[in-house]
Amino acid sequence: MNDKVRRLATMAVLVAVLAVCSQLAVPVGNVPITAQTAAVMLIALLLTPKYAALTVAVYILAGGIGLPFFANFKGGFGVLLGPTGGYLYGFVVSAFLVSWIAGRRGDWLQKGRKFPWLLSVLGCVVGLAFVYLFGAVQLKMLLGLESYAAAFALGGIPYIFFEPIKIAVAVVAAKLLQGRGLTRF
Repeated sequence: MNDKVRRLATMAVLVAVLAVCSQLAVPVGNVPITAQTAAVMLIALLLTPKYAALTVAVYILAGGIGLPFFANFKGGFGVLLGPTGGYLYGFVVSAFLVSWIAGRRGDWLQKGRKFPWLLSVLGCVVGLAFVYLFGAVQLKMLLGLESYAAAFALGGIPYIFFEPIKIAVAVVAAKLLQGRGLTRF
């Protein structure tokens, strides 16, 4: 298979995975708990920074034009302008950063280091910080909250405790998929 076709097919499948993970949602206040962040981290761990960010951007564009890709089968630019929009924008930055940080692990694998997955986990933590940052900024603006701390308390605290599970799932799934021959591009 041509490399370009393989790359596009992989990206399309990962956009679909992200759309499906978006529907695994538990409503909590203005922002539901979803498996989206796990999917974003998985995409970032499987692809290079450029293609990880592009894949997530395609997902956001598809949802923005109306496809029911966002949580609870929502779509349209109204979602991007609403309480969850900041988190969605943060996904693009997160995908780039997670992929970039995780990609630094090449030397670790060759030098026999004991914890080559550590950079993947670190990348996921840094990426999630940007998701929460973008989300808090938009929540503060939309809801007229007095501080970013109040925005984080509303849009971060109830959700952050689930993130270690999502990180573990993403890192393990990426490792399993890479072990099956999926290479970063």
